[in-house]
Amino acid sequence: MSEGLSWRRACLSAALSWVLCTPAAWGQQPPSSGGGPADQLQQVIVTASRVPEPEDQSLFSVTVLTRADIEARQVLSVQELLADLAGINIDNAGGLGQQSSVFMRGTDSDHTLLLIDGVRVGSATLGIAPWQIIPLEQIDHIEVVRGPLSTLYGSDAVGGVIQIFTRQASQPGLTFGGSAADGSFDTHEFTGYLAARGTSAWGNLSGDILTSAGIPACLPSAIAGCFDPAPPSVPDGFDNRSGAFAGGVRFTPDLTASVDVLYTHGWNAFDGDGFDDHLEFQEKVMGAHLDDALGDSWHLRLLAGRDVDDERDFLDTALVSGQTFITTRDSGSAQLDGKLTSALRLISGVDYEDVSIDSDTSYAVTDRTTRAGFVDLHADWGSWSGLAGARYEDNSQFGDHVTGNLGIKDKLTQSVRFTATWGTAFRAPTFNDLYFPDYGNPALKPETSQSYEVGFDGEQGALRWSLHAYQTTVDEEITAVCFAVPPPIYETCTAENINRARVRGAELSADWHGDDWVLSGQLSPMQPLNTSPGADDALLPRRAEQNAGFTVRRVIHAAEGVNGSLAIVGRYEGRRYDDPANTLPLGGYFTADLLTQWNLGRNWTLEARAANLFDRSYQTEAYYVQPGRNYLVTVRYRSE
Repeated sequence: MSEGLSWRRACLSAALSWVLCTPAAWGQQPPSSGGGPADQLQQVIVTASRVPEPEDQSLFSVTVLTRADIEARQVLSVQELLADLAGINIDNAGGLGQQSSVFMRGTDSDHTLLLIDGVRVGSATLGIAPWQIIPLEQIDHIEVVRGPLSTLYGSDAVGGVIQIFTRQASQPGLTFGGSAADGSFDTHEFTGYLAARGTSAWGNLSGDILTSAGIPACLPSAIAGCFDPAPPSVPDGFDNRSGAFAGGVRFTPDLTASVDVLYTHGWNAFDGDGFDDHLEFQEKVMGAHLDDALGDSWHLRLLAGRDVDDERDFLDTALVSGQTFITTRDSGSAQLDGKLTSALRLISGVDYEDVSIDSDTSYAVTDRTTRAGFVDLHADWGSWSGLAGARYEDNSQFGDHVTGNLGIKDKLTQSVRFTATWGTAFRAPTFNDLYFPDYGNPALKPETSQSYEVGFDGEQGALRWSLHAYQTTVDEEITAVCFAVPPPIYETCTAENINRARVRGAELSADWHGDDWVLSGQLSPMQPLNTSPGADDALLPRRAEQNAGFTVRRVIHAAEGVNGSLAIVGRYEGRRYDDPANTLPLGGYFTADLLTQWNLGRNWTLEARAANLFDRSYQTEAYYVQPGRNYLVTVRYRSE
């Protein structure tokens, strides 16, 4: 679609997708090969309240992506998977393994909190999570919760929280499996896992090797930090090797202990400015959990975690001075939850985190500690349920912050529910925001936000549907303010608090499962605006005002023991701007992927994908092209 596609045409196109696909409650969820709405409604989630609860009882907008959903979508990265979902925009600097950001409901990329098995993950200098290096093959399922969750999780949870759960030994006995994939751009992936579960202990060990020659991602530009010194452009490769372990012991019927470890390391090449040309990375996520049932209705849950985010930039084989950034996060929490009465549940706890950075770049401060306490009350009165929560957090750099949330849910009929929520959140500036040479501003204030949301969701037979509308205002929004400095002409930028940003939006989505068909879709219009005085309501950068998608899947029964599916997945994003001043437009685009998946007996699965079927040329970040038409074939084996 052209860069100048009008709003009317965008809505018409998205509405047509809705009509054709009867588009899913809580946001679009790519369908699995089997199952139906009844199975999905029984999905238990933990991220929305920090305790297990059925998905359809949550007061927040939630999407759950199961292992079957991940395999059915046939993508190679977390950001590609998330790009299909309602309310989410992705930017990427040129393909697999390149820098990627997630924008949830129009808020900034550093307003989405990432947890892996309960442990907070991400760089304290850059301020965003390493989406592009998280191995999909190590993931069991993903929970996406939209809305402000600072009351439960503290800083950064302005737009929402995404929690990744790594593979667990879910089947009794010994199971094992693996996969091999081959695709365009000399892309190869090899995975394997071994799991064992007994009556009182379990363990899972898995590994993954993913390599790709990549694409020549950089477009020539005189002022962008994107430069290929040797035209014609050469591909920017990616190498990621990862392993994970999860295990646990049930000491008594009430007491369980478990550990989770995820380790990934590798490198990716990029077109720098002659200063650097590739980086090496490591991510180490470790968590230890203890769960003790105190009687019939109370639980004590303890968590100790560590995340190490390590990135080093190189030019050829030489480590670049001032380009080593290591973040270490040590965290712990103690949570007590249970029923005060038959209608009133308490969720309470304390959180601790110490963040330190190790870098050969000079930072005035390199350590930050936060301590917090929180209380959430959940009540049920007949068809009504309610939520009231508050959190007090003390930050060693920025003092104390109090956040809160309120919510109600009414079961209007047996199949239709109404929700309304309000919440506040905040984000502390990153170390780069504050202290990075020639950019940081030590006078920055923390960002604060206030959000409102109303929604209806329900199910009629095989159809699940959802309609949510929201508004988020962010005060003291932090952004890069850039100036042209002659001679020669170049840009210099500094971090500044702008006065206010406001995002208004809606999410309409649905999911229908028939005997042989699965149809789903989502439409997410929004207005992400800089409403500061003198800003003229400029659009916030890299967020599209229109976002829509659909999936059509046909189940095929070919022969005894052989069945499969054929699917098409389409995604549309409207025009956006790459800069705060709205002088650098990025055109809207539509892409379509063709997918097929075949179960060859009990143990073998064959998958094939043709992505960007119409070879659409587009950018999600200025000067960096996205892959054209490409292919991937995967073979999987499972012993169970």
